[in-house]
Amino acid sequence: MTVIIPAWSRSALRLTDNPIVKLAQLFMHNQLGTELLLLQPLPWLRYQLQANHLTTLPWWNVFDDLQQVHQAEGLPLGLEDLDLPRGTQFVYLADKVLLVRNQRIQGEVTFHAAGFVSQVTLTNPDRTRIIRTYDDRGFCSTQTTYDHRNTRLETLWFNPATQPVMRRTTDNHVDLLAADGRVTRTYASLEELIIERVQAHLADRDDLIISAADPVTASILTAIAQKHRVAYLLATRVAPTLPDNLFAALERVIAPTQQMAKKFRQVNANLDVPVDVVSPYATTLSLGNSTELPETTIVWAVNYQPIYEQAIVTQQLTDWLVKDERHAVTVIATSKVSADRLTQQFQQHIIAATGIAEGSPEYLLLQSLLIQLANHQSLTQIDQLPAVIQTTLSNLQRIHVRHRLVESDRQEILGGARLLIDLGEIPNLQLQIAAISAGIPQINRVATGYVADHENGLIVSHLTDLPAALDFYLATLIHWNESLVKSINYLENLAEPKLLAYWKGVITHGEHA
Repeated sequence: MTVIIPAWSRSALRLTDNPIVKLAQLFMHNQLGTELLLLQPLPWLRYQLQANHLTTLPWWNVFDDLQQVHQAEGLPLGLEDLDLPRGTQFVYLADKVLLVRNQRIQGEVTFHAAGFVSQVTLTNPDRTRIIRTYDDRGFCSTQTTYDHRNTRLETLWFNPATQPVMRRTTDNHVDLLAADGRVTRTYASLEELIIERVQAHLADRDDLIISAADPVTASILTAIAQKHRVAYLLATRVAPTLPDNLFAALERVIAPTQQMAKKFRQVNANLDVPVDVVSPYATTLSLGNSTELPETTIVWAVNYQPIYEQAIVTQQLTDWLVKDERHAVTVIATSKVSADRLTQQFQQHIIAATGIAEGSPEYLLLQSLLIQLANHQSLTQIDQLPAVIQTTLSNLQRIHVRHRLVESDRQEILGGARLLIDLGEIPNLQLQIAAISAGIPQINRVATGYVADHENGLIVSHLTDLPAALDFYLATLIHWNESLVKSINYLENLAEPKLLAYWKGVITHGEHA
């Protein structure tokens, strides 16, 4: 059986784009024996597994072992189930409930996205705070006390019968507690205790352990790697600097791109651990239909470019957009803040391109029309508006700014796109692979191993090269068709059977199959 160690936070719910989740799903769908080994306190794990289609996968959580939790399922608590001081009144807000007693706010209750109680915060008269976290199986999992300076004084862990079984104080020592509260054993740190329990769980097993990159658990994983085969799965954006003794003990490091493998070797130049490059995402050929559509759409993935660079690209794409009423641009922003800023920038550039002066009657009319559109009000008698207003509105309506995409959104956007632009320092790997699947060329500034210059895309050195790169693929279909053929060739290494064969070789033989 293969053991997978995720690096999930307890608040993360939808992890469908997470490489470890993709890997677990790949193994599960192909009936490779797999167990999730969880090193973090994850009180809402059942809902995370359900949201990511992993409910049938066996799992073991070290904190369940420590807290003597033997039940896999349970019913979460509602507000009415809480044990609160007599006379507590509730004030309902949008995302929480305030606890009021004697006309003073004494605390608050927060809720999980699924609706159950996840945390209760209480404030004492001496200004200390108590934060209780509730497990989705229906019990208080932890209670942490902070002083008025927000310094942690004590953390208690409970079993399902609400008896404290473990305590950590200000010196970070951890005490195991008997049912009567006596200390049965003391550990120098929580990590020491976790290592002991995990080693016991893995005793006499020769399974391959695949761990997500997580600096928080580095010391624990170092101890595990001393006795077990461990493959370390790097994240898609960061090449971590971690203890040499961890990497020295690993069987291999697995990077998602050639770019990340190179960064890892540079950061860890003194290590000789093998580094493989394997995509965490499998894909198949799913050609788009952009050449059949009346409009030509290019997609720009902003991907954490500096703001001053975003302004340059925004102007360049505006210049391209206004050349032809069949041109359209879809922007994939990194956040709502970024999306709002870019929407405003495109609006300013497009208005300037049509020659409407700020403060002019046309400008004021246009602003009133944009307010109507922002309020989802339809415009009437558009054909009676001044021609310059009609042109500007047409241009603005061919700019689409998106953020918070899921896999189906990416497929929809790229399925109708002629070209993907990603000029970020680390190109978005999921978008790169989705573009290869759709058969469209890409313009990057950095080579990752998934886009080869003048094959399935262009690697440009400077932002000033972007207009020429657009013309290279959009002026005619000659280079675009050549890129399509190259993209199809790249799919072989991204097919699920290829990835599965790699992992089977590592699992079975400890080396490439």
